[in-house]
Amino acid sequence: MKKEWPLVIAPGVVAYAISRAFPVFDPLFLALMFGIIVSSVFPRKLDGVAEEVLSVVLPAGIVLYGFRARIPSPHIPVKVVALTAFSALTMGIFVYFFARMLKVENRLSVLLACGTAICGASAITILSSIVKPRKGDFSAAILVITVVGLTGVIMYPALQHVLKLSSYGYAVLCGATLHQTGLVEAATKPFGEKLVREALSVKGIRIALISVAALVTSLVYSEKRFYVPWYIFAFLVVSILSSFMIPEGVVKLVEPLSTLAFSITLSSIGVSVRVPEVQDAGLRPLLASYAGWFFSLALFLVALTSMLGIS
Repeated sequence: MKKEWPLVIAPGVVAYAISRAFPVFDPLFLALMFGIIVSSVFPRKLDGVAEEVLSVVLPAGIVLYGFRARIPSPHIPVKVVALTAFSALTMGIFVYFFARMLKVENRLSVLLACGTAICGASAITILSSIVKPRKGDFSAAILVITVVGLTGVIMYPALQHVLKLSSYGYAVLCGATLHQTGLVEAATKPFGEKLVREALSVKGIRIALISVAALVTSLVYSEKRFYVPWYIFAFLVVSILSSFMIPEGVVKLVEPLSTLAFSITLSSIGVSVRVPEVQDAGLRPLLASYAGWFFSLALFLVALTSMLGIS
């Protein structure tokens, strides 16, 4: 290990430790921010080392994420599964549509759409290994998704009060429409641990969809026709095995390792990115993400309160 490796790895480890102590903080967002801070102290000095670290931890994190992307519990009502899938689809479509309408670069538009629709920063990290965006665009996508998700955490309790949703209806709302797992926990924790568990089980439906998104994106963006990178294939295999064969205790033991690997991945990218590169994206990705999220949220609320009768 080169002597510079700890400077690249440390921000990710610290971010992960903070998120374990305070779950409201997303470790991937923190790791990216800490990495950018380190890059401002050591400009360009760590770029080569960051690439070396990234080549190891990114594939490892993707494979390990298969332990999280399991097929949801059969105890979740079918109408909730359908509603959540509908929410993910509409969020992805609307965000991508508005991003392209505002002339956001195509690869960044894909990351914003998938990050909104599926599982936030984790989805962006996995799919960025396939679509290969510019590092500034990758960082911009993480920042945008986090800001929009935090907006939801702030407004959802008031929304629950205005719409008079039941506890389970609120859990479905949070799990089906908030971007990242930590944000789902933050929005539901004041209402009790049972509601947190219900919301996370719904969120698990969206996390499972990353397998589909990764496979489709691999086929669309691969340089060779019908080529799927080995780590995406391994991720799919691990996802299936963890759903049906690997004991629950083993899955729970390994799950945190994927978050740690992704945290180091984000710190590696942060170390090699420059703030002006992020600023080049401008406000258009943020506007597109807000517009797409709000439109899909409106449709989701109509379905939640009327069509499916969950209130």
